[in-house]
This record gives sequence, structure tokens and C-alpha cells, in this order.
Amino acid sequence: MNLTTLAVAVALVIFVMVRRMRGEAVPVPRKLFLLPVTVAVIGLQNLGHAKLNAVDIGVIATGCALSLAFGLLRGRLDRVSMVNGVAHMSWSVGSVAVFAVGVLSKLALDAGGVVIGGTSAALSSSIFLSLGITLLGEAVIVWHRADSLASEVGVGGQYRRAVQQSDRPTIWPPIR
Repeated sequence: MNLTTLAVAVALVIFVMVRRMRGEAVPVPRKLFLLPVTVAVIGLQNLGHAKLNAVDIGVIATGCALSLAFGLLRGRLDRVSMVNGVAHMSWSVGSVAVFAVGVLSKLALDAGGVVIGGTSAALSSSIFLSLGITLLGEAVIVWHRADSLASEVGVGGQYRRAVQQSDRPTIWPPIR
């Protein structure tokens, strides 16, 4: 990984963190998945130019699985709410902590991969792939949560979901 690639990766991480901590409207699915897919494709292209050995492939696959798991968890920890009739999401403290743990675990995994025989150039090339996959995992959960939230809340904040009927008789006013 050259200095330019590292600078772009750091700038991308800062950009995502600032937007998510500040909060933003959940875009339509096409726009929600655009950044994660683009970053993952760039990561795959970077890996296409690297010479991988068996250790590299194992470490990269493990890193991708961890990135997906951290992204899915972060998506569950994100705050998703309705603001003026539009789904809105922002990172919670837990989301920031999971993101930090994900980045540190990726760095530790890559360092461990180099120690056991992987190539540092190949492993550092997988940073965009891991970032894209973690953002993709988060986007899937946020999209699902925003979609289910939007279906529960109707126009003007009216609750639209069907109220379950109980077997208990309803008495009004309640007897005390």
C-alpha cells in the first residue's frame, strides 16, 4: 500500500465517521448501498493486483468475515428514528466503539498474518475490501430497520401497524 492509498483510506474513514456521528437521513437503497459497494469493488481491484499466498487468502477471508460481523452488529447499535416523516440514522456510542474495535482487529489480524508468513503488500491491499464489507453489513441492517420503522409509522406520525387483539375484555373507564 502506498502513501496515497493510505491517505485515501484514512480520509474515507473520517468522512464516514463524521457523517454517521452527525446523523443523516437514510437514503433510498440505491444510494445507501452505493458507497459500500464502490469501496468493496475498489478493494477487490486492489487485491487483483497483489500476489496472494495461502496465508494471505486465509487472513483476508477471516478479516472479511469479521468485518461483516462488526458491520451487522454496528447496524443494530445505530440509532434509527423517524424525523419529519423520514428515516434518520446516527451512530450511538456503541456504534463508534464497535467501529474502533473493528479497525483495531483488522490491523491486528493483518499484523498477525504478516508474522505467520503473509505478505504485507497483499494484506494491506485488503483494507478497502474490509471497509466496504463492514459498511455493507451496516447498510443492510439500517435499511431493514428504517424500512420496518417507516411501515409502522404512517403519514403525520400516525401508527399504522395493526394492533393485536387480546382475549381479555376491554373495559372503559378502567375499574380501580
